[in-house]
Amino acid sequence: MRKVLILNSADNIAVCLADLAIGDVISQDDISITVGSKIPRGHKIATKPISKDDGIIKYGERMGHATADIKVGEHVHIHNVLGDRLSTEQVK
Repeated sequence: MRKVLILNSADNIAVCLADLAIGDVISQDDISITVGSKIPRGHKIATKPISKDDGIIKYGERMGHATADIKVGEHVHIHNVLGDRLSTEQVK
């Protein structure tokens, strides 16, 4: 069973197709990720390291930027991402 959906090869996140628990291993689509935090179905997981201020790429398009460093396997959500259209910060 697929656990995540990668929408575009340029994406640095994937959409979770099931609830993921810490320590779960995702091996599919030429990736292997150990889940680092509890992530609910429908939320996003980092598939590549993302540095603070780097773009969050979904559908091959930038949807926001990281407000903190995000490790592979970590939850990508409102606690570490700010959507560009809501941002009043200067983005790089």
